[in-house]
Amino acid sequence: MSSVEERLGRDIAAVTGGVVVTESELKDARDAVEDRIEIGRTRSRRRTVAGLVAAAVVIPIVGVAIARSAGDDGSTAPPVSPVSPTPTAIRAPADQWLTGAPPTRELVKGVWREDNGHLSIRFSPSGTVQFDEFGQLFGAPTFEGTYEITGDVISIDVDGGGAGCTDANFAMRASLPKPGLMRFVPTTVGSGKCTFSQVGVWAAWERVLPAGPVFMSMRIPDRLPWGPWPDRHSLVGMWAAEGGGYLLEIDRSGSYYVADESAKPIDRGQWSYRNARLTLTSSADSVECSRGDQVVVRDMEQVNPGSGTLGMRWTVEQNTCGGTWAAKDWFLVPANLG
Repeated sequence: MSSVEERLGRDIAAVTGGVVVTESELKDARDAVEDRIEIGRTRSRRRTVAGLVAAAVVIPIVGVAIARSAGDDGSTAPPVSPVSPTPTAIRAPADQWLTGAPPTRELVKGVWREDNGHLSIRFSPSGTVQFDEFGQLFGAPTFEGTYEITGDVISIDVDGGGAGCTDANFAMRASLPKPGLMRFVPTTVGSGKCTFSQVGVWAAWERVLPAGPVFMSMRIPDRLPWGPWPDRHSLVGMWAAEGGGYLLEIDRSGSYYVADESAKPIDRGQWSYRNARLTLTSSADSVECSRGDQVVVRDMEQVNPGSGTLGMRWTVEQNTCGGTWAAKDWFLVPANLG
């Protein structure tokens, strides 16, 4: 039995109270997980990003033990979907999954990423929300709108975004069993191209900003081999700073955003990549930098152990803004960049 199947078995046992599950049933469950997130269209996946069932999404490059299960830190969602051919033995009431504190605006504020998935979402204390699967949460999110919390239900009304889904409605039951971890079960998922997930599919989000335990502990071990940066396209996406604290979003359009623990951009502007140098030039909309300030980096390298998360590092050549984030190493936050 593979390590993924063993992990899946532990998660199932934690929720079902030790029900015996055969290897054949585990295979069925794994197949169900692979199909659980469909947002209305077929999506290609970037090879450097872990798939839905790749338990190694951060394990190969995190310097602490993150071989997690629902029984130890709760970060992996049991693969239960009432619309998928999953074994009866692993079905359980959602209440057994939605443990811990109910959601509040204070608890859910910040940027979250779907564990072993592609979706990122940002909740603001004022009641606005953006979510995206292409690494463009700040610049051009797929959906944006407002949210309300009633009991353990988060309801989202879409009023904009790149998907053209104004007036779509989504809802989910949610809970926060531990700091930096949110579990949810969608109850209203929209329709047609404007869909969010599948009704009843269990999943989890990990908080990126303010950094939860997972992102605070992320480190790139020195023993891993680094190689030269491949090309301009590989920069596009959302990057989390090693040890937490910052996000760097690099958009296809040529824009970039740097957000701190407030989950708000503190620097933004235009980026360029020429002669193996990345240049970030601040715009007048920046908060902590002045218009025309530049961060220029060279000697860019990447590390990508197998199917694990991509890591990025560089040497700072110029930093007229003075932001401490410029000296960080970075991890690609899983996103569908196909």
